[in-house]
Amino acid sequence: MSSKKKAEEEKRRRAYIHFRFRSLVRTVIANNYWLSELEDQEFGDNARRNIAIIVRRKGRKGLLTIFDKMILNQPSSGRTAEQKAKLADVFRQLECLSRFPLEVREQLATCAGYRYYNAGRTVLREKNQPVSVYFVLNGEITVSRLQWDPVYKEFVDVPCGVRVPGEMFGDIAFLYDCPRTATCTTATDCELLCVSGEDFKRLLEPTLRLQWNQMQEAIRRFQYFDHWTEDQIRECCILAKVAHYEPQQQIAVPGTGGDLEYAYFVLSGQCLVLQCLKMMKKVRGQRQCFRLLPAESDDRILHIAERLMKRKDSEVLEAVLSPTLRQSLSGSRLSLARSGSCEESDDHDSQNQPNEEKLEHHFLDVGTYSCGSVFGLGERMQDRSIVARNHVQCMLIPRYWLFMKHQNTGNVWQRIKMYLDQAIPSREQLFKKFLDDINWMVYRKRVVSDVIQRRGRQINTRLADVPIVCRVEQSDIGQSKKR
Repeated sequence: MSSKKKAEEEKRRRAYIHFRFRSLVRTVIANNYWLSELEDQEFGDNARRNIAIIVRRKGRKGLLTIFDKMILNQPSSGRTAEQKAKLADVFRQLECLSRFPLEVREQLATCAGYRYYNAGRTVLREKNQPVSVYFVLNGEITVSRLQWDPVYKEFVDVPCGVRVPGEMFGDIAFLYDCPRTATCTTATDCELLCVSGEDFKRLLEPTLRLQWNQMQEAIRRFQYFDHWTEDQIRECCILAKVAHYEPQQQIAVPGTGGDLEYAYFVLSGQCLVLQCLKMMKKVRGQRQCFRLLPAESDDRILHIAERLMKRKDSEVLEAVLSPTLRQSLSGSRLSLARSGSCEESDDHDSQNQPNEEKLEHHFLDVGTYSCGSVFGLGERMQDRSIVARNHVQCMLIPRYWLFMKHQNTGNVWQRIKMYLDQAIPSREQLFKKFLDDINWMVYRKRVVSDVIQRRGRQINTRLADVPIVCRVEQSDIGQSKKR
Protein backbone atom coordinates (compact mmCIF):
# COMPACT_ATOMS: atom_id res chain seq x y z
CA MET A 1 0.00 0.00 0.00
CA SER A 2 2.79 2.34 0.85
CA SER A 3 4.59 1.52 -2.39
CA LYS A 4 1.42 2.36 -4.30
CA LYS A 5 1.19 5.75 -2.59
CA LYS A 6 4.82 6.44 -3.32
CA ALA A 7 4.25 5.63 -7.00
CA GLU A 8 1.27 8.03 -7.15
CA GLU A 9 3.24 10.80 -5.44
CA GLU A 10 6.13 10.26 -7.86
CA LYS A 11 3.70 10.44 -10.76
CA ARG A 12 2.18 13.70 -9.48
CA ARG A 13 5.65 15.16 -8.91
CA ARG A 14 6.72 14.35 -12.47
CA ALA A 15 3.49 15.81 -13.85
CA TYR A 16 4.07 18.97 -11.83
CA ILE A 17 7.67 19.25 -13.09
CA HIS A 18 6.48 18.71 -16.65
CA PHE A 19 3.84 21.40 -16.17
CA ARG A 20 6.41 23.85 -14.75
CA PHE A 21 8.81 23.14 -17.60
CA ARG A 22 6.14 23.78 -20.24
CA SER A 23 5.12 26.99 -18.47
CA LEU A 24 8.75 28.10 -18.45
CA VAL A 25 9.09 27.41 -22.17
CA ARG A 26 5.93 29.42 -22.94
CA THR A 27 7.23 32.30 -20.82
CA VAL A 28 10.57 32.30 -22.65
CA ILE A 29 8.83 32.30 -26.03
CA ALA A 30 6.54 35.16 -24.98
CA ASN A 31 9.46 37.23 -23.69
CA ASN A 32 11.69 36.52 -26.68
CA TYR A 33 10.18 39.55 -28.42
CA TRP A 34 11.24 41.75 -25.50
CA LEU A 35 14.76 40.33 -25.40
CA SER A 36 15.28 40.86 -29.13
CA GLU A 37 15.46 44.63 -28.61
CA LEU A 38 18.57 44.29 -26.43
CA GLU A 39 22.02 44.49 -27.92
CA ASP A 40 24.25 41.45 -27.84
CA GLN A 41 25.69 41.15 -24.36
CA GLU A 42 26.74 38.30 -22.13
CA PHE A 43 24.34 37.15 -19.43
CA GLY A 44 25.46 35.03 -16.55
CA ASP A 45 23.91 31.99 -14.95
CA ASN A 46 22.18 34.09 -12.30
CA ALA A 47 18.64 34.55 -13.58
CA ARG A 48 17.79 37.31 -11.10
CA ARG A 49 20.83 39.30 -12.13
CA ASN A 50 19.93 38.94 -15.81
CA ILE A 51 16.37 40.14 -15.16
CA ALA A 52 17.70 43.08 -13.15
CA ILE A 53 19.95 44.06 -16.09
CA ILE A 54 17.03 43.94 -18.51
CA VAL A 55 14.73 45.98 -16.27
CA ARG A 56 17.46 48.52 -15.44
CA ARG A 57 18.15 49.16 -19.10
CA LYS A 58 14.50 49.88 -19.81
CA GLY A 59 15.03 49.28 -23.49
CA ARG A 60 12.32 50.59 -25.80
CA LYS A 61 10.79 48.59 -28.58
CA GLY A 62 8.01 50.64 -30.09
CA LEU A 63 5.94 52.92 -27.88
CA LEU A 64 6.48 51.33 -24.46
CA THR A 65 9.62 50.54 -22.53
CA ILE A 66 10.23 47.20 -20.87
CA PHE A 67 9.53 48.84 -17.54
CA ASP A 68 6.14 50.07 -18.81
CA LYS A 69 5.26 46.59 -20.06
CA MET A 70 6.26 45.08 -16.73
CA ILE A 71 3.84 47.43 -14.94
CA LEU A 72 1.03 46.67 -17.39
CA ASN A 73 1.52 42.93 -16.87
CA GLN A 74 0.87 43.35 -13.17
CA PRO A 75 -2.70 43.17 -11.81
CA SER A 76 -4.30 46.60 -11.49
CA SER A 77 -4.70 46.10 -7.74
CA GLY A 78 -0.95 45.53 -7.34
CA ARG A 79 0.21 48.73 -9.04
CA THR A 80 1.61 51.44 -6.81
CA ALA A 81 0.73 55.12 -7.06
CA GLU A 82 4.15 55.85 -8.55
CA GLN A 83 3.68 53.20 -11.23
CA LYS A 84 0.21 54.53 -12.10
CA ALA A 85 1.60 58.06 -12.41
CA LYS A 86 4.34 56.72 -14.70
CA LEU A 87 1.79 55.00 -16.93
CA ALA A 88 -0.43 58.09 -16.95
CA ASP A 89 2.44 60.13 -18.41
CA VAL A 90 2.95 57.49 -21.09
CA PHE A 91 -0.76 57.20 -21.93
CA ARG A 92 -1.04 60.96 -22.47
CA GLN A 93 1.33 60.60 -25.43
CA LEU A 94 -0.06 57.45 -27.05
CA GLU A 95 -1.54 58.11 -30.47
CA CYS A 96 -4.10 55.32 -30.14
CA LEU A 97 -5.68 57.16 -27.18
CA SER A 98 -5.62 60.62 -28.74
CA ARG A 99 -9.39 60.64 -29.30
CA PHE A 100 -10.10 60.38 -25.56
CA PRO A 101 -9.86 63.17 -22.96
CA LEU A 102 -6.80 63.41 -20.74
CA GLU A 103 -8.67 62.38 -17.62
CA VAL A 104 -9.83 59.18 -19.34
CA ARG A 105 -6.26 58.32 -20.35
CA GLU A 106 -5.09 58.83 -16.78
CA GLN A 107 -7.78 56.47 -15.49
CA LEU A 108 -6.80 53.85 -18.08
CA ALA A 109 -3.39 53.69 -16.42
CA THR A 110 -5.03 51.98 -13.45
CA CYS A 111 -6.78 49.19 -15.40
CA ALA A 112 -5.24 48.68 -18.86
CA GLY A 113 -3.12 45.62 -19.62
CA TYR A 114 -0.47 44.57 -22.10
CA ARG A 115 -0.66 41.70 -24.59
CA TYR A 116 1.90 40.32 -26.99
CA TYR A 117 1.02 37.94 -29.86
CA ASN A 118 3.34 36.50 -32.45
CA ALA A 119 2.33 36.25 -36.11
CA GLY A 120 -0.59 33.98 -36.96
CA ARG A 121 -2.40 34.19 -33.61
CA THR A 122 -6.16 34.75 -33.47
CA VAL A 123 -7.02 37.59 -31.10
CA LEU A 124 -10.78 37.74 -31.75
CA ARG A 125 -13.02 35.21 -33.44
CA GLU A 126 -16.27 36.00 -35.21
CA LYS A 127 -19.50 35.14 -33.34
CA ASN A 128 -17.74 34.78 -29.99
CA GLN A 129 -18.88 36.82 -27.00
CA PRO A 130 -16.85 40.01 -26.39
CA VAL A 131 -14.47 40.17 -23.46
CA SER A 132 -11.97 42.96 -24.12
CA VAL A 133 -11.13 45.87 -26.41
CA TYR A 134 -7.67 46.22 -27.94
CA PHE A 135 -5.46 49.07 -29.15
CA VAL A 136 -2.64 48.33 -31.61
CA LEU A 137 0.71 49.59 -30.34
CA ASN A 138 2.95 47.79 -32.83
CA GLY A 139 2.38 45.34 -35.66
CA GLU A 140 -0.53 44.70 -38.00
CA ILE A 141 -3.86 42.95 -37.49
CA THR A 142 -5.79 41.32 -40.34
CA VAL A 143 -9.59 41.56 -40.14
CA SER A 144 -11.65 38.86 -41.89
CA ARG A 145 -15.26 37.75 -42.03
CA LEU A 146 -17.03 34.51 -42.82
CA GLN A 147 -18.70 34.51 -46.23
CA TRP A 148 -20.48 31.73 -48.05
CA ASP A 149 -18.49 30.29 -50.94
CA PRO A 150 -20.92 28.90 -53.56
CA VAL A 151 -18.16 26.86 -55.21
CA TYR A 152 -16.93 24.96 -52.15
CA LYS A 153 -20.34 25.10 -50.43
CA GLU A 154 -18.87 26.32 -47.13
CA PHE A 155 -18.06 29.47 -45.19
CA VAL A 156 -14.56 30.88 -45.75
CA ASP A 157 -12.66 33.72 -44.10
CA VAL A 158 -12.47 36.70 -46.47
CA PRO A 159 -10.09 39.59 -45.52
CA CYS A 160 -11.94 42.87 -45.19
CA GLY A 161 -9.36 45.24 -43.70
CA VAL A 162 -6.33 45.73 -41.51
CA ARG A 163 -5.62 47.44 -38.22
CA VAL A 164 -2.33 49.31 -37.90
CA PRO A 165 -0.65 51.06 -34.95
CA GLY A 166 -2.85 53.76 -33.49
CA GLU A 167 -6.15 51.99 -34.25
CA MET A 168 -8.64 50.18 -32.04
CA PHE A 169 -10.64 47.00 -32.62
CA GLY A 170 -13.15 44.92 -30.68
CA ASP A 171 -15.38 47.85 -29.71
CA ILE A 172 -18.25 47.13 -32.13
CA ALA A 173 -19.57 44.19 -30.13
CA PHE A 174 -19.87 46.38 -27.02
CA LEU A 175 -21.40 49.38 -28.80
CA TYR A 176 -24.05 47.22 -30.51
CA ASP A 177 -24.35 44.66 -27.70
CA CYS A 178 -23.80 41.75 -30.08
CA PRO A 179 -21.27 38.93 -30.66
CA ARG A 180 -18.00 39.56 -32.44
CA THR A 181 -18.61 40.73 -36.01
CA ALA A 182 -15.21 39.75 -37.44
CA THR A 183 -12.11 37.65 -36.82
CA CYS A 184 -8.87 39.50 -36.01
CA THR A 185 -5.58 37.69 -36.64
CA THR A 186 -2.03 38.96 -36.15
CA ALA A 187 -0.20 39.37 -39.46
CA THR A 188 3.09 40.23 -37.70
CA ASP A 189 4.39 40.31 -34.14
CA CYS A 190 1.93 42.58 -32.35
CA GLU A 191 1.86 44.52 -29.12
CA LEU A 192 -1.61 45.38 -27.92
CA LEU A 193 -3.11 47.46 -25.15
CA CYS A 194 -5.99 45.55 -23.57
CA VAL A 195 -9.02 47.06 -21.79
CA SER A 196 -11.68 44.83 -20.24
CA GLY A 197 -15.34 45.15 -21.15
CA GLU A 198 -16.32 46.65 -17.79
CA ASP A 199 -13.61 49.31 -17.98
CA PHE A 200 -14.54 50.00 -21.60
CA LYS A 201 -18.17 50.71 -20.73
CA ARG A 202 -17.15 52.80 -17.75
CA LEU A 203 -14.41 54.92 -19.37
CA LEU A 204 -14.40 54.73 -23.17
CA GLU A 205 -17.96 54.06 -24.31
CA PRO A 206 -19.40 57.59 -23.68
CA THR A 207 -16.73 59.24 -25.82
CA LEU A 208 -16.89 56.59 -28.54
CA ARG A 209 -20.67 56.62 -28.76
CA LEU A 210 -20.68 60.41 -29.20
CA GLN A 211 -18.01 60.20 -31.94
CA TRP A 212 -19.86 57.28 -33.52
CA ASN A 213 -23.08 59.28 -33.80
CA GLN A 214 -21.22 62.25 -35.28
CA MET A 215 -19.58 60.01 -37.87
CA GLN A 216 -22.92 58.50 -38.86
CA GLU A 217 -24.38 61.98 -39.29
CA ALA A 218 -21.43 62.98 -41.46
CA ILE A 219 -21.87 59.91 -43.68
CA ARG A 220 -25.59 60.53 -44.14
CA ARG A 221 -24.88 64.07 -45.37
CA PHE A 222 -23.63 62.70 -48.70
CA GLN A 223 -25.99 61.23 -51.26
CA TYR A 224 -23.30 58.80 -52.38
CA PHE A 225 -24.07 56.67 -49.32
CA ASP A 226 -27.87 56.64 -49.51
CA HIS A 227 -27.93 53.06 -50.85
CA TRP A 228 -25.55 51.71 -48.20
CA THR A 229 -26.74 49.16 -45.68
CA GLU A 230 -26.33 49.48 -41.93
CA ASP A 231 -23.40 47.06 -42.03
CA GLN A 232 -21.60 49.22 -44.60
CA ILE A 233 -22.22 52.38 -42.59
CA ARG A 234 -20.98 50.65 -39.47
CA GLU A 235 -17.82 49.47 -41.26
CA CYS A 236 -17.27 52.96 -42.63
CA CYS A 237 -17.56 54.43 -39.13
CA ILE A 238 -14.80 52.06 -38.04
CA LEU A 239 -12.41 52.89 -40.87
CA ALA A 240 -13.17 56.57 -41.47
CA LYS A 241 -11.88 59.52 -39.52
CA VAL A 242 -12.56 63.26 -39.41
CA ALA A 243 -9.66 65.66 -39.87
CA HIS A 244 -9.53 69.41 -39.25
CA TYR A 245 -7.30 71.81 -41.16
CA GLU A 246 -6.38 75.38 -40.37
CA PRO A 247 -6.40 78.14 -43.04
CA GLN A 248 -3.49 77.83 -45.49
CA GLN A 249 -2.65 74.35 -44.19
CA GLN A 250 -1.60 71.67 -46.65
CA ILE A 251 -4.21 68.93 -47.06
CA ALA A 252 -2.98 66.53 -49.73
CA VAL A 253 0.27 66.76 -51.64
CA PRO A 254 1.66 63.89 -53.72
CA GLY A 255 5.04 62.58 -52.64
CA THR A 256 4.56 63.28 -48.93
CA GLY A 257 2.79 59.97 -48.24
CA GLY A 258 0.33 59.53 -45.39
CA ASP A 259 -3.21 60.62 -46.09
CA LEU A 260 -3.05 60.17 -49.86
CA GLU A 261 -4.38 56.64 -49.36
CA TYR A 262 -7.69 58.20 -48.26
CA ALA A 263 -10.56 59.75 -50.17
CA TYR A 264 -11.55 63.19 -48.86
CA PHE A 265 -15.16 64.29 -48.35
CA VAL A 266 -15.44 67.98 -47.49
CA LEU A 267 -17.80 68.56 -44.57
CA SER A 268 -17.22 72.31 -44.19
CA GLY A 269 -14.95 75.03 -45.54
CA GLN A 270 -13.24 75.43 -48.90
CA CYS A 271 -10.08 73.86 -50.33
CA LEU A 272 -7.83 75.62 -52.81
CA VAL A 273 -6.42 73.59 -55.71
CA LEU A 274 -2.94 74.84 -56.64
CA GLN A 275 -1.32 73.71 -59.88
CA CYS A 276 2.40 74.29 -60.31
CA LEU A 277 3.82 74.92 -63.77
CA LYS A 278 7.54 74.36 -63.85
CA MET A 279 9.01 76.02 -66.91
CA MET A 280 12.23 77.42 -68.34
CA LYS A 281 12.25 81.11 -69.22
CA LYS A 282 14.51 82.60 -71.86
CA VAL A 283 14.63 86.29 -72.87
CA ARG A 284 15.42 87.11 -76.47
CA GLY A 285 15.68 90.85 -76.84
CA GLN A 286 12.38 92.17 -75.47
CA ARG A 287 10.58 88.88 -75.96
CA GLN A 288 10.06 86.25 -73.25
CA CYS A 289 10.04 82.58 -74.27
CA PHE A 290 8.76 79.83 -71.98
CA ARG A 291 9.18 76.06 -72.18
CA LEU A 292 7.11 73.68 -70.01
CA LEU A 293 9.15 71.02 -68.21
CA PRO A 294 7.79 67.51 -67.57
CA ALA A 295 6.38 66.70 -64.16
CA GLU A 296 8.90 65.40 -61.65
CA SER A 297 8.48 61.94 -60.17
CA ASP A 298 9.13 63.44 -56.73
CA ASP A 299 6.37 66.02 -56.44
CA ARG A 300 7.91 67.65 -53.41
CA ILE A 301 9.93 69.71 -55.92
CA LEU A 302 6.75 71.79 -56.18
CA HIS A 303 7.78 73.57 -53.01
CA ILE A 304 11.02 74.78 -54.55
CA ALA A 305 10.57 78.18 -56.18
CA GLU A 306 12.77 81.03 -57.26
CA ARG A 307 10.62 84.14 -56.98
CA LEU A 308 7.82 85.18 -54.68
CA MET A 309 5.63 88.09 -55.81
CA LYS A 310 3.94 89.95 -52.97
CA ARG A 311 0.36 89.36 -53.93
CA LYS A 312 -2.93 88.67 -52.24
CA ASP A 313 -2.43 84.91 -51.78
CA SER A 314 1.31 84.83 -51.16
CA GLU A 315 0.65 83.68 -47.58
CA VAL A 316 -0.99 80.54 -48.93
CA LEU A 317 2.12 79.66 -50.90
CA GLU A 318 4.38 80.38 -47.95
CA ALA A 319 2.31 77.93 -45.90
CA VAL A 320 2.87 75.24 -48.52
CA LEU A 321 6.65 75.57 -48.20
CA SER A 322 8.37 73.60 -45.46
CA PRO A 323 10.33 75.63 -42.86
CA THR A 324 13.71 74.49 -44.21
CA LEU A 325 12.82 75.40 -47.79
CA ARG A 326 11.30 78.67 -46.59
CA GLN A 327 14.59 79.65 -44.99
CA SER A 328 16.65 78.63 -47.98
CA LEU A 329 14.33 80.52 -50.31
CA SER A 330 13.97 83.61 -48.12
CA GLY A 331 15.57 85.73 -50.82
CA SER A 332 13.66 84.16 -53.66
CA ARG A 333 10.37 85.24 -55.20
CA LEU A 334 7.52 82.98 -56.19
CA SER A 335 4.97 84.08 -58.81
CA LEU A 336 1.32 83.19 -58.41
CA ALA A 337 -0.83 83.34 -61.52
CA ARG A 338 -4.61 83.16 -61.27
CA SER A 339 -6.56 81.11 -63.78
CA GLY A 340 -7.38 83.55 -66.57
CA SER A 341 -4.99 86.25 -65.38
CA CYS A 342 -1.24 86.79 -65.38
CA GLU A 343 1.29 89.28 -64.08
CA GLU A 344 3.97 90.38 -66.52
CA SER A 345 7.49 90.08 -65.19
CA ASP A 346 9.56 93.26 -65.12
CA ASP A 347 12.78 91.66 -63.95
CA HIS A 348 15.52 93.86 -65.39
CA ASP A 349 18.24 91.40 -64.39
CA SER A 350 16.87 88.78 -66.73
CA GLN A 351 16.93 91.28 -69.61
CA ASN A 352 20.62 91.78 -69.07
CA GLN A 353 21.16 88.04 -69.74
CA PRO A 354 19.07 87.39 -72.88
CA ASN A 355 20.65 84.05 -73.77
CA GLU A 356 20.43 82.40 -70.35
CA GLU A 357 17.57 80.08 -69.39
CA LYS A 358 16.00 80.44 -65.99
CA LEU A 359 13.89 77.96 -64.01
CA GLU A 360 10.56 79.36 -62.79
CA HIS A 361 7.61 77.93 -60.86
CA HIS A 362 4.19 79.50 -61.43
CA PHE A 363 1.33 78.51 -59.12
CA LEU A 364 -2.19 78.75 -60.52
CA ASP A 365 -5.47 78.64 -58.62
CA VAL A 366 -7.38 76.18 -60.79
CA GLY A 367 -10.37 75.34 -58.63
CA THR A 368 -12.06 75.16 -55.25
CA TYR A 369 -13.55 72.19 -53.38
CA SER A 370 -16.45 73.34 -51.23
CA CYS A 371 -18.80 71.59 -48.81
CA GLY A 372 -20.07 68.33 -50.30
CA SER A 373 -17.13 67.84 -52.66
CA VAL A 374 -14.96 64.75 -52.86
CA PHE A 375 -11.36 64.38 -54.03
CA GLY A 376 -8.46 62.00 -53.56
CA LEU A 377 -10.01 59.20 -55.65
CA GLY A 378 -6.83 58.73 -57.68
CA GLU A 379 -7.36 61.62 -60.05
CA ARG A 380 -4.51 63.42 -61.79
CA MET A 381 -2.34 65.09 -59.14
CA GLN A 382 0.90 65.81 -61.02
CA ASP A 383 2.48 69.00 -59.67
CA ARG A 384 -0.75 69.75 -57.82
CA SER A 385 -1.49 70.34 -54.15
CA ILE A 386 -4.59 71.00 -52.05
CA VAL A 387 -4.51 73.81 -49.48
CA ALA A 388 -7.20 74.88 -47.01
CA ARG A 389 -8.57 78.29 -47.96
CA ASN A 390 -10.27 78.67 -44.56
CA HIS A 391 -11.14 76.34 -41.68
CA VAL A 392 -11.81 72.98 -43.36
CA GLN A 393 -13.28 69.78 -41.96
CA CYS A 394 -12.95 66.59 -44.03
CA MET A 395 -14.07 63.01 -43.60
CA LEU A 396 -11.34 60.58 -44.67
CA ILE A 397 -12.33 57.10 -45.92
CA PRO A 398 -9.69 54.52 -46.98
CA ARG A 399 -9.62 54.38 -50.74
CA TYR A 400 -8.97 50.64 -50.95
CA TRP A 401 -12.17 49.92 -48.99
CA LEU A 402 -14.20 52.50 -50.89
CA PHE A 403 -13.36 50.87 -54.25
CA MET A 404 -14.49 47.42 -53.14
CA LYS A 405 -17.41 45.93 -55.02
CA HIS A 406 -20.11 46.50 -52.41
CA GLN A 407 -19.18 50.17 -51.90
CA ASN A 408 -18.58 50.86 -55.60
CA THR A 409 -21.96 50.09 -57.14
CA GLY A 410 -22.02 51.10 -60.79
CA ASN A 411 -18.36 52.17 -60.63
CA VAL A 412 -19.51 55.44 -59.09
CA TRP A 413 -16.07 56.38 -57.77
CA GLN A 414 -14.35 55.78 -61.13
CA ARG A 415 -16.95 57.99 -62.80
CA ILE A 416 -16.37 60.78 -60.27
CA LYS A 417 -12.63 60.43 -60.79
CA MET A 418 -13.08 60.81 -64.58
CA TYR A 419 -15.23 63.89 -64.02
CA LEU A 420 -12.59 65.51 -61.81
CA ASP A 421 -9.89 64.84 -64.42
CA GLN A 422 -12.03 66.51 -67.08
CA ALA A 423 -13.18 69.44 -64.95
CA ILE A 424 -9.68 70.54 -63.91
CA PRO A 425 -7.47 71.49 -66.87
CA SER A 426 -4.27 69.56 -67.48
CA ARG A 427 -0.79 71.02 -67.20
CA GLU A 428 -0.56 71.45 -70.98
CA GLN A 429 -3.89 73.30 -71.16
CA LEU A 430 -2.91 75.59 -68.31
CA PHE A 431 0.45 76.30 -69.92
CA LYS A 432 -1.28 77.27 -73.18
CA LYS A 433 -3.57 79.59 -71.23
CA PHE A 434 -0.54 81.04 -69.48
CA LEU A 435 1.10 81.84 -72.84
CA ASP A 436 -2.11 83.43 -74.14
CA ASP A 437 -2.23 85.66 -71.07
CA ILE A 438 1.40 86.65 -71.55
CA ASN A 439 0.78 87.56 -75.19
CA TRP A 440 -2.33 89.52 -74.25
CA MET A 441 -0.47 91.51 -71.60
CA VAL A 442 2.32 92.34 -74.06
CA TYR A 443 -0.20 93.44 -76.69
CA ARG A 444 -2.17 95.55 -74.19
CA LYS A 445 0.97 97.26 -72.94
CA ARG A 446 2.03 98.07 -76.49
CA VAL A 447 -1.38 99.54 -77.39
CA VAL A 448 -1.47 101.69 -74.23
CA SER A 449 2.06 102.96 -74.83
CA ASP A 450 1.20 103.84 -78.46
CA VAL A 451 -1.83 105.91 -77.37
CA ILE A 452 0.16 107.74 -74.70
CA GLN A 453 3.00 108.56 -77.09
CA ARG A 454 0.71 110.23 -79.63
CA ARG A 455 1.30 114.01 -79.77
CA GLY A 456 -0.81 116.91 -80.90
CA ARG A 457 -4.18 115.32 -80.39
CA GLN A 458 -6.61 117.55 -78.45
CA ILE A 459 -9.93 116.67 -76.95
CA ASN A 460 -12.45 119.40 -77.84
CA THR A 461 -15.47 118.35 -75.85
CA ARG A 462 -18.37 120.84 -75.67
CA LEU A 463 -21.40 120.97 -73.40
CA ALA A 464 -23.58 119.83 -76.28
CA ASP A 465 -21.51 116.63 -76.54
CA VAL A 466 -22.59 115.59 -73.05
CA PRO A 467 -25.78 113.45 -73.14
CA ILE A 468 -28.92 115.14 -71.89
CA VAL A 469 -29.45 112.41 -69.27
CA CYS A 470 -26.13 113.17 -67.63
CA ARG A 471 -26.93 116.90 -67.53
CA VAL A 472 -30.36 116.27 -65.99
CA GLU A 473 -28.85 114.09 -63.27
CA GLN A 474 -26.22 116.70 -62.62
CA SER A 475 -28.84 119.44 -62.32
CA ASP A 476 -30.91 117.28 -59.92
CA ILE A 477 -27.91 116.74 -57.73
CA GLY A 478 -27.17 120.44 -57.74
CA GLN A 479 -30.75 121.30 -56.76
CA SER A 480 -30.78 118.70 -53.98
CA LYS A 481 -27.58 120.16 -52.62
CA LYS A 482 -29.03 123.69 -52.67
CA ARG A 483 -32.05 122.52 -50.79
